[in-house]
Amino acid sequence: FSPFPGNINQLVFQLKGYNKALERCKGQMPEFVNPKYADESKTTFTKPTRLECMMQDFPTVLEAGEQKKVGYTQLPAELCFSPVKNSVPDGVALQAKGIAAATAATGEADQYAAARIMMKAIGCQIEEAEPVTYNGITVVPGPAIVLKPDFACCPAEFTLKFTNPEKVKISSRSTLVVRGPGVTIESLELDGALIIDVDRGEEAIVRDLKVTNEGWVFVPVKDHEDEKIAMRGYELDRRDARYIEVRSKDPQNGADDDASMTGSEYIVEEQYGCALYPVRSNEEVIQEKSEGGCSIM
Repeated sequence: FSPFPGNINQLVFQLKGYNKALERCKGQMPEFVNPKYADESKTTFTKPTRLECMMQDFPTVLEAGEQKKVGYTQLPAELCFSPVKNSVPDGVALQAKGIAAATAATGEADQYAAARIMMKAIGCQIEEAEPVTYNGITVVPGPAIVLKPDFACCPAEFTLKFTNPEKVKISSRSTLVVRGPGVTIESLELDGALIIDVDRGEEAIVRDLKVTNEGWVFVPVKDHEDEKIAMRGYELDRRDARYIEVRSKDPQNGADDDASMTGSEYIVEEQYGCALYPVRSNEEVIQEKSEGGCSIM
């Protein structure tokens, strides 16, 4: 028994064409054997060998006229495929051969990397961290960027969320987490950890914000009683972070659903090194003084 969810594939068919093919082939698909050997002698298996067929082989049972309608969209693996399926020793052996390790450490690192790739593609200035090795698995740990699906779900949305990408600068040791469909990041300089959490129905605009703190640090560990940490090879030390939270007056808007997008807008702005204050843009201008005496608008 494993407490971790399985790694599943998903395939969507148009039922009319799929049923037509099934009626013809009676569900029989090309089969193959893919043995997993323990070593180069190929005398011992790492796991039982089985007869397999691949779901993506469906076009092979189509007739000539049907095959002409078959096409595909190909994306770089670093943007769409990084399974977590191998043990650490197996991952170390695969990396030594130049093959993706497909371990917990690489799966997490690749999630962060995918966000960096898309942000850099639109012009954000992001500094890559140096590779680090955890229990023999080498990854690029940061900056660790997590953009929740309700903030940006596909690459086309990034240009809407980062309206001045050349003004978004993130250092290699930084952590950025953003949740909320109403968040827009106009300009940001981040060297540390920044967590933006805005309820559905609210809006927040990040403008001229500079954040510097100790941040969140990945600390290497060799052995740990928690299997989730042991399989990664590190644990997260949340030393310091800037939190920007905008809560909805309607408790139903705090949930991740399709609730109404009506709500208030907040301007998140930092000028002259002053402290950060959310300001309602649909009310009178609120001026508050920080300890340094600067006005926040």
